[in-house]
Amino acid sequence: MRLNRMNGFLKCAAAAIAITAIGAPRALAQSLNIPTPSAMSRIAKKVAPAFPPAARQLNISGTQDVEITVDESGSVVDAKVLKGNAIFSASSLAAVKQWKFTPLLHDGAPKSFTSVIVFSYSK
Repeated sequence: MRLNRMNGFLKCAAAAIAITAIGAPRALAQSLNIPTPSAMSRIAKKVAPAFPPAARQLNISGTQDVEITVDESGSVVDAKVLKGNAIFSASSLAAVKQWKFTPLLHDGAPKSFTSVIVFSYSK
């Protein structure tokens, strides 16, 4: 009985090690997180967001932080609003998804990265 438990434990441990080893390359493939000024210096094409008409009518201004993920070729592949007035969300996301960046090289190879872009809306 004790031998069966030990054998079962060893099988589970071996499976856990195999899963960890298989998952390891994916962890290395994650995007680098770079500071906002570094990302801004890599912009190759920048599209300004439109000021939302509703915000203009309501005399609303403010900032909005958007987290972006840029792929190895410099295209924005994901964007999400982190904070700011929701009235600006559609404009910020539509604009930043058109941005292009110079590819980020890490150890001589192109690498995807994430960063935060701050949009400022004022009249």
